Amino acid sequence: MQQNILRNTSVTKIYLIYLDKNNIKKKEAVKLRFMDNKECYFAAPMGANFEKPKKKTQAELVVYTEDGIYKASILIKDANLSLRDIIYTVTLPLKWDFIQCRSSSRKMVELPLSIKFNDGYIIEAVSYDLSTGGVSFFSKQNIPSIYKRFSGTLTLELPHDLIINFPEGKLITEAKFVREKSEIENHYGEVLYIYKFISLNDDAQMILKNYLMKLT
Repeated sequence: MQQNILRNTSVTKIYLIYLDKNNIKKKEAVKLRFMDNKECYFAAPMGANFEKPKKKTQAELVVYTEDGIYKASILIKDANLSLRDIIYTVTLPLKWDFIQCRSSSRKMVELPLSIKFNDGYIIEAVSYDLSTGGVSFFSKQNIPSIYKRFSGTLTLELPHDLIINFPEGKLITEAKFVREKSEIENHYGEVLYIYKFISLNDDAQMILKNYLMKLT
């Protein structure tokens, strides 16, 4: 996996796990302070019974993201006390193992879509990625907060090879706002909006699943 996952906007928690001098497992919630080409520096609140680990202690870095969990083997090179925190210096993760936590995998695919609300307000966009559970899209349009509270009717324009299953060439379902992310690389000035499907029937789910499996 990519080394820069530590700087990804989807990161929610980071843990440093290692055995102390007494072979007792330690799990520290840490925050990334700095990262260069060789080392990472993490900060953790200073506990009452802090005991400095040995240099070159083997450890595991566990990173929780919105998509799943990344794990990497590292070495703790040093740990020093600052005014309020413990600063861990560790080797740069070179290889990540990934555990996907989504109920369904997402695939990047561009399909026209719209979301219409009861008062006539419409969001028009092109999908960024898609799963049987929902869809995301970038937009320069700032969606008012009131429309993030209520579901709307989402219409997704499907590829031609799926039209045989959907005579009108469209998938129509109820969808609701989940979250948004900004300042994403190569999409400056745009916001990524994520919506979940609420009333997708079994047939539609199966068709979408088969379609997504064909995507590379």
